[in-house]
Amino acid sequence: FIVLYAGTAYFFSNKMARLVILLGPVASALGGVLLGVAADQLLVRPVARLGSRILRLPSPPATGAAEATAAEGAEEEEKEEDRSGKDASASAKERRKKGGKGGAKAEAALGEAWSHARALGALAMEGVELVYANPVSCLLRIALGAYAVYWCVPRGREFYDYSHQLAEGLSQPQIMFKAKTYNGQEVMVDDYREAYWWLRDKTPEDARVMAWWDYGYQITGIGERTTIADGNTWNHEHIATLGLILSGNEQKAHSIARHLADYVLVWAGGGGDDLAKSPHMARIGNSVFRDICPGDPTCSKFGFYQGGQPTPMMEECLLYKLTMHGQRGIAANESLFQHVFTSRYGKVRIFKVRRVSLKSKKWVADPANRRCDAPGSWYCVGQYPPALAPLIARRKNFAQLEDFNTKRSSEDEAYDKEYHERMSGRKGPSDGPGGGGGSKGRPGLWYLGCVGAEALLGEERTYSGGADGSTLAEARAFAKEAGSRYVALARSGMDGHAFAIPALPQGWKAGSLDDAGCSTPCLDFQAYGCGCADGLCAATG
Repeated sequence: FIVLYAGTAYFFSNKMARLVILLGPVASALGGVLLGVAADQLLVRPVARLGSRILRLPSPPATGAAEATAAEGAEEEEKEEDRSGKDASASAKERRKKGGKGGAKAEAALGEAWSHARALGALAMEGVELVYANPVSCLLRIALGAYAVYWCVPRGREFYDYSHQLAEGLSQPQIMFKAKTYNGQEVMVDDYREAYWWLRDKTPEDARVMAWWDYGYQITGIGERTTIADGNTWNHEHIATLGLILSGNEQKAHSIARHLADYVLVWAGGGGDDLAKSPHMARIGNSVFRDICPGDPTCSKFGFYQGGQPTPMMEECLLYKLTMHGQRGIAANESLFQHVFTSRYGKVRIFKVRRVSLKSKKWVADPANRRCDAPGSWYCVGQYPPALAPLIARRKNFAQLEDFNTKRSSEDEAYDKEYHERMSGRKGPSDGPGGGGGSKGRPGLWYLGCVGAEALLGEERTYSGGADGSTLAEARAFAKEAGSRYVALARSGMDGHAFAIPALPQGWKAGSLDDAGCSTPCLDFQAYGCGCADGLCAATG
């Protein structure tokens, strides 16, 4: 059973990264079996055998077959041979009646060959046991086992400490956190709960909120309002439609959003806001609506140039206007999206969609237009209003790697291949954001180590995205602006994730990891590693 479980879990984990959790129990069980067998064969049995020789006690079993039960096994074997002999003689008589002398000779030859094979097997096993039980062999096994313990114990302690650090980091509440202002004052950032409660208290109960899918469950659970998308992202085409709206210009986005939502919520103010995630929104949208970034699966022109200047495509999109509303002279078109709320520290902004299509809203709310799994079922996938039929007809269903029950076309394979080649830096336009070759000189940064999770960087980290996460020059400038001495990078193609850290977290161990992902070259200094994130980690193995 455990082998079947391991094979099944491995198969599905290869299809979808989230399902790797299925491997946890069986990996622990098989790991325990391996450690038990190793301890038994390298320490327990050889020590017991040498001890019995020294004390002149009866020797323990040399292998898995217990010598103590050898006589009993032999007796059982003789009984079995007697039974099989009787059965064989009876069947032989029957065959002789049918096959004559030829059948009897063939049967005798087969029986003789089988006897010889068993004798040779027994002789070989006896020889192996003599070598395996030899005192010199026992001493070598004990030495190997002692070295294995010496090698594993410190690494086991390191793994234990790492697991507890990671568990502690992941157990922190994600909806609020402590931060320091530029003057060093420590504050509790409660913007997200504040925004969700504003939705709950200030919007109609039938209000529909459009936001990137990351916050869907929070909007539903805390804000008690219907969200357009949530963490159940199996419907890739629906998430892509959301990406199309957010990455499009205001007029185009409003023409779609007015049929789907009453409000639009965006995360702003840095620290993993929607602008940091914007490249993914455009890429997901482009996988279904190929006219978002024609001929470029990575949407390299949807982002920021070095220095933080947005590209023309980014500057015109709805997401940029809503996220940057009220800053640097940027403002959303209030005739399309009316600003109604900004949280205390500017982490969340909410806009009301103007001129909402009441016809589409009523059509979607009508139970007769719901597509349910069964009459009266709680599971209803719903339908888009008829006004969006031309848009939905344009969608090209994209077979993801996770869709293991769907056959992928050659076009899907080609698109996916080009995407990963561009994300890994092996292929890409030189005129895109952050494009170009490497830089000469030194970056003014020194490598300290590589970790496998954001949570290990400490609670005082400050986030930035885009070119800050893929180029050392931008990362250094970002850390300097944030007043931090350290900076961590995780490259993801032409952009990435960066974290400014004022001080190394307690218990920091340099070089905690050392794999291909850690040594992914930076865009501007190819001799330096910038780490990896998202699809680039999968590409490096």
